[in-house]
Amino acid sequence: MSSPIISAIDVGTNSFHMVTASVDDNGILNILSRDKEIVRLGSSSGDMRYLQRDAIKRAVTTLKAFSKIAKNDNSQIRAVATSAVREAKNAEEFIELIKRESGIELEVISGVEEARLISLGVIHALPILSEKSLIIDIGGGSTETIVTENGEMLHLQSNKLGAIRLSKKYFDGI
Repeated sequence: MSSPIISAIDVGTNSFHMVTASVDDNGILNILSRDKEIVRLGSSSGDMRYLQRDAIKRAVTTLKAFSKIAKNDNSQIRAVATSAVREAKNAEEFIELIKRESGIELEVISGVEEARLISLGVIHALPILSEKSLIIDIGGGSTETIVTENGEMLHLQSNKLGAIRLSKKYFDGI
């Protein structure tokens, strides 16, 4: 029996990522493809209050392409949105548009859930399962800090401190 193929989509503040994979009978993750597109969904300094029309247009185009790739791979899709959508006052409008245009159901996750998912990804990608580790993920809109030991998550934190947010705030005129 073949395992299902799943496409995981990360709708981030700066870029969108899609990883398509399956899990074999031994529980080993097999990456089939990786796709990335710089979308710059979040473009404001400080609180990212609204997703801008041009960024929404880029997001729709990218997610339509990702959806097409996933359908060609006969893949299920799980899509999560992080900081920019989490903070946007027009998030519901954006989520409805994405569903209508691409067929993708977008789940907005909390910063702590984002940290948890990052930790799982790192634990599967690097040989740190039996180590005590500090994981720091600097995204476009937020930074997640995770401490793990022997595969257990001891600390999960998300702060509104990301590369786009800080660049816009301190280096916008440069």
